This record gives sequence, structure tokens and C-alpha cells, in this order.
Amino acid sequence: MLMKKPKHKVFDYEPRYYDPAKDPELKKKKRLTFTDSRKTKKKKLNTYMLLVILLLILYFFFQLGG
Repeated sequence: MLMKKPKHKVFDYEPRYYDPAKDPELKKKKRLTFTDSRKTKKKKLNTYMLLVILLLILYFFFQLGG
């Protein structure tokens, strides 16, 4: 009695419906989407470059330390 009771949340939900006429168009659009392969190559290149730099640092560390 001393506290307010929480009210129910109200959502503005509009249900979607399936339109069979639009289905082939959506499938075509999904098939025609292109992925940018440059991004994946860039990530691999960065990983290899970091590995090479790390190996060079370790090489010089042991050469100067030994």
C-alpha cells in the first residue's frame, strides 16, 4: 500500500505477414548481396605482420642479450 504497483509494459507491435508474391524477390536480393573480401584479407595480413614483428623483436632481443 505504501509503494506503487508496477504497470504492465505496453508495446506497439505490428505483426508481419507472409507475402508469397514478394518471396522470390527477397530470395534474389539475398543471393545478389556481395561480401567485401578485402576486409578478411586485411585482417589476415595484420595478423601475419604482427607475428613477423614479434619474431623480429624476439630475434634482436636474444642477439643483443646473448
